[in-house]
Amino acid sequence: MFFRLLFRRIKGIFPMLKDKNVAWWKKAILIFGMIYLFLPADLIPPIVPVFGWFDDLAVWIAILYFMRTELDSHIPKTVMPSEKYDAGNSDVHEAEYTITEEEESDGQNG
Repeated sequence: MFFRLLFRRIKGIFPMLKDKNVAWWKKAILIFGMIYLFLPADLIPPIVPVFGWFDDLAVWIAILYFMRTELDSHIPKTVMPSEKYDAGNSDVHEAEYTITEEEESDGQNG
């Protein structure tokens, strides 16, 4: 569950960077995090292969936690296969529907 949430938030990084309504300093935190991820200098030197990745992982978990609300709002919405609808195969191209007061009151009572 925890890792699934992390991966979902990672998917929200690039849409967040493209959004013009996001503050520049929030984008800067993400960009500096990406730079730190690929820099050869680390807080923990990569002498032992696995332990050298802990500082990168800790930095990114902190960034994803700090930016959680912003990233959650930028996670791309995926459509489940059962929710897909192909309008090209439909005979209906435009439709209007109005609810009369009688239909509205029937819906509230029943």
